[in-house]
Amino acid sequence: MKLYTHGEELAYDAIIVGAGPAGGMASRILSEKGYSVLVLEKKKAVGLPVQCAEALSHIALEENGLEPQNDWIKQKVKGARPVMPDGSFFYVKQNGYSIIRNRFDSWLVRGAVDSGAVLKLRCRAKGVKRTPDNWRVSTDSGEFEGRMLIGADGPSSNVARWLGMLTDREYARALEYTFRTRDFEYPEKDWLTFIMGAAWNGGSAWVFPRDNEWNVGVGGFGGAPDSLNRLVKQLGIDAGKCTRMMAGLVPYRFRLSNMAGPGVMIAGDAAGTTNPIIGSGIRSALSSGRIAGETACQVLESERPELTVQYDMRMKKEPCLEPILHQSAGYLRHWTDADWNFLGMMMRGRDESELTVLQGAVSALKKPKYLLRGKEFMTIRKGIKNTNRNGW
Repeated sequence: MKLYTHGEELAYDAIIVGAGPAGGMASRILSEKGYSVLVLEKKKAVGLPVQCAEALSHIALEENGLEPQNDWIKQKVKGARPVMPDGSFFYVKQNGYSIIRNRFDSWLVRGAVDSGAVLKLRCRAKGVKRTPDNWRVSTDSGEFEGRMLIGADGPSSNVARWLGMLTDREYARALEYTFRTRDFEYPEKDWLTFIMGAAWNGGSAWVFPRDNEWNVGVGGFGGAPDSLNRLVKQLGIDAGKCTRMMAGLVPYRFRLSNMAGPGVMIAGDAAGTTNPIIGSGIRSALSSGRIAGETACQVLESERPELTVQYDMRMKKEPCLEPILHQSAGYLRHWTDADWNFLGMMMRGRDESELTVLQGAVSALKKPKYLLRGKEFMTIRKGIKNTNRNGW
């Protein structure tokens, strides 16, 4: 890694704010190409505290050229199993993993550091400024300059806000407990179970298997503590035996004027790339970080910072930003228990890929009011297929 001289100061080729999956992926791409990279992380350790349900599809790894590692895999899973209020269910088959999220994030960044990147922990960005030739990032540990700037600073994204690129954002809230298997048993040990229903305020609850433990949580737009307490009681769990609690914000709908400007890009949760249907964000964070890293390499090689517009163009074609996802989530947000039960009746325990338009129409004949909502159900079907096809 070589730093170049700007006046009397040393400057990096790229400064990345945030060491999550997006920042880690971007730093890997850049450092492996020999560019000097500085990663700024406000936390004292990468990935801690964990603010994630900790599930990752194999597609997400494969798409981004990553191999699963035993160090951060808790167990393999077969996919998702949505359960309706009346107990009916269906499957979304998608091989993946329950992971140890902080180890995964650390592994990503360690790959960049091994290639020469510099990681600064406990280093909070306090402002960014465009100079004639560079970006200057002010932190509580001093100022740093870089030719490129990537804002990967999570759902609260100060970088996008400071630059006036973020115009509006809406969050869901998530809260999760972890229990040991000796304190709580659940019948589905190979599937990520999502418990659907109006009780979760436009979101869902979940029970994720993790070898010798379970992650049990809720996400939605209402009071997460009350919702989680209701879930724990429903499942017959002694809340006092919780070994860990996680709380976090989940990007639902972010509006950015653009995701890139001359020499700057916004990636991952900071850009609101999270899937609004299921609240998953690791796959989209990895992909956006990879695309940001690849674009930064092109810009640095050509010395044309205006080429970052290519990032904005590529991201708008990514499946995680397809309008069908928000259209689907908008419908689901207002579903009643009766709506969810109708979906379960249509699916009858099958895999989501097995439901045809004809079968859906035949099911609707049993409940004629749903015939008038054909467009809605077709939209949701496409949204679920997008999610399954492109991973989580």
